[in-house]
Amino acid sequence: MAGAALKLVPPLIRNSLLDEKIFREEYSFKTEAMIAFGSGGLSIQRSEFFDAVRAVLAGEGPAELTDHEGQKWNLTNNARDHELPNLVLSSNQKRLVLPDFSVFSGDASIRIRSLSESALNVNLPLSAQEEWRSILEERALDDDEFHTFHTDIRDTPVYVAQTIRNDIMAGKSSVSSLVPKSRRYFERLVGAYDGSGTIQDYAIGTGRKVIKQLTDWRPYEGFLFSLLLSSHSALTAEVKADHLDQENFEKAFAYLEKYGDMLSRLGAFEVGLQILPDRPEVEPFLLSLVYRIRDDDVEGKASEFKLFSALFILVDGELARTRLMAEEPPFYRRLASQAQAALIHRQIVQCGIDYNHFAKWAFSNRGEHFYMQSLADMRAEPRWNPDMVAESQIQADFFGRLMIAGNKFEANLREGDLRNTILGDGEKSLIKLFEFPRPYFPGPLEGAEDTQNVLPDDLARVIEEQLDSEEVDAASFIALVNSAMIFRITSGHAELAAKALRLGNYNLANLKDKSQLLGILNGLSTVAAVSRNTALADELRILVRRYRRDSQHSISVEEAMRMSLVASAARKDLMEWRGFVGEWLTELAFGKLEGNEGQVFHSHLSVLLNSVPELWISCARADAALQAWCLR
Repeated sequence: MAGAALKLVPPLIRNSLLDEKIFREEYSFKTEAMIAFGSGGLSIQRSEFFDAVRAVLAGEGPAELTDHEGQKWNLTNNARDHELPNLVLSSNQKRLVLPDFSVFSGDASIRIRSLSESALNVNLPLSAQEEWRSILEERALDDDEFHTFHTDIRDTPVYVAQTIRNDIMAGKSSVSSLVPKSRRYFERLVGAYDGSGTIQDYAIGTGRKVIKQLTDWRPYEGFLFSLLLSSHSALTAEVKADHLDQENFEKAFAYLEKYGDMLSRLGAFEVGLQILPDRPEVEPFLLSLVYRIRDDDVEGKASEFKLFSALFILVDGELARTRLMAEEPPFYRRLASQAQAALIHRQIVQCGIDYNHFAKWAFSNRGEHFYMQSLADMRAEPRWNPDMVAESQIQADFFGRLMIAGNKFEANLREGDLRNTILGDGEKSLIKLFEFPRPYFPGPLEGAEDTQNVLPDDLARVIEEQLDSEEVDAASFIALVNSAMIFRITSGHAELAAKALRLGNYNLANLKDKSQLLGILNGLSTVAAVSRNTALADELRILVRRYRRDSQHSISVEEAMRMSLVASAARKDLMEWRGFVGEWLTELAFGKLEGNEGQVFHSHLSVLLNSVPELWISCARADAALQAWCLR
C-alpha cells in the first residue's frame, strides 16, 4: 500500500523520503543504491561492497565483487604494518586505490585513528568530531551512517576546494558542485549567523571565532582560509599573522601573489600593513599585491576582477535560487557568496583555465537570479544595488580599501614605491587612476549602514537652490542624484525632489537624451531608497509612467521594473513594500508591451517571486497577465 502511494509522489519528494532511514524502517522499504568509483564508470551495489569491505578489514582475505556490467573485481587490503587500511580494487590490468573505509573496521583504535586523521585533514568542527567519536568508540558504522559521515566530511571548505579543483581539471564543473546546497557547509565557511545587524558586529562575534579556529587548526592553511573572509575590513582586522614563522609567512604571501584570489590579496594587504613595522620582510609582497589589484585590466579577457565578479554573481544567484539563506540579512548571504567566489577563484587560478570563458558561463547561469534578489534586498539594505557588482566598481572598491588602510596605518609606511602608490599622487598612484567618487561607494556588505559622511553645507545649498526654484529642469536633480551614494541624504532633500516633480507636472524640461533620463530616474529611485522617503517613491511612479509613454525617450519595461524595485525600498516594512511593489508591477504588466518585453518581464517576475514568495499576494495578477501575454 505504502509502495503504491509512493509511486504517486513527485520524484524529488519520493527520493527525499527514501533517504530517511526512519521512513524506510517504518514502512519496510529497502533501497539498493550503487556506489561509483573513479571517472571510468565503475559502480557496484553498495550493500555488497560494504559487506566486502567489512570482511577484508576483518582479515578474511581478498573479496570478489561484480560491477554493474558483470566484470569481476578483487578487493584487497594492501596496508603495511601500523598503517591504516589501504583498500585496492583490481581487475586484470586495472587497479583503483580506494578512499578510507576504516570506519567499517571491527577495531575501535583503527576507527578512531581514521576519524582523527580525516577530521584534521578537512578541519571538521570539534562538535562533529565528538559526535562521531562517541559512535566509533562503541562500534563500526552501518551503511546509512557511512553516507551521513561522508556527507559531514564533504561539507567542509577543504573538501569542497579539492572537489572543485578536480572537477575543473576534468572539465566537468557544474553549478551544484561549485555552490554546495548545504547550509552546514556555508556555516563552516564563514560561521553561523548570530543575529548581528551589521558586518562590524558579526566580525567581532562569530567572525572572530571562525578565524581563531582556523588559526588553531593549521597556522599556514588556516591563514589562507581565513583570508576568504576578506570581504570587509572589519573581518581582516581579526586575521592575525603573528603565529606564522618567517618561512610560512613568506610562503603564504608568495602563494597569494601567484595563485591567490583577488579578495584574499586585498585582505592579505590589510593584514600585512598592520604588522609591517614588526615584519619588514613583507613590504615587497605588499607592493606586489597592490600591483596585482591596480594593474588588472577590467576590460580585458584575462581580468581577474571580471572573473571574481562573475563568480560572486554565480554563487549569490544560486543561493538566491535555493533560498538557502532566505531568513538572514543580505550582508550575511553576500559574505558567504564572496567567500565561496574567492575559494572557486583560487582553484581556477591554480588550474590555469580561460578566465573569460568561465566568467561568461558563470554570469549566464545565475545572472538573473542575482539581479532580482539584489533588488529585493534593497528593502533591508538600500545602499547597495546589483549594478555595483560590475568588475570596474569592485576594482574601485578595492582601491578605496587600499587607500583607507594606507591612511589608517600611514605611520607604518616608509618612503618608497609602496607609500607613493597608495598615498601619493604620481601617474601610477591609486588616486590618479580611479574615477571619483566610485572608491567611496558602499561595498556589498555595507548596504544597511548609514553613511557617516554628512552632506557639506555648500553642496546642500546647491541642491536646495536647484530644486526649490521656479524653473526646475532635468539638470536640477543632478547634484542630488550624484550625492546619494556618498553623503547622508535627508528626508528634506528627498521631499524637495518630490515637490519639484509635482510642480514640473512630471516633465523633465531640457532633457538632453535618454541616457540623461535614465541617470536621473535611476538616481532619484536611489535617493528615495536611501532616504526612506515614500513621497518621492510615489512621485517617481507617476514620472516613470509618463516616460513609459514618451514618444522621444520611451523607457523599456525592464528599465521601469528596475526603477520600481529600487524606489520601493523607500518602504522598509515588508507588508508596505509588498503592496507598493505589487501595485507598480501589476500596472506595468497590464501596460503596453512590445517585442519580447513580455517574456523578459515574466522571467524576471518569476525569479523575483521565487526570491520573495510573499510577493505572490500582490503580484499574482501581474503574473497571470504576463502568462497570458506570453501564450497569446
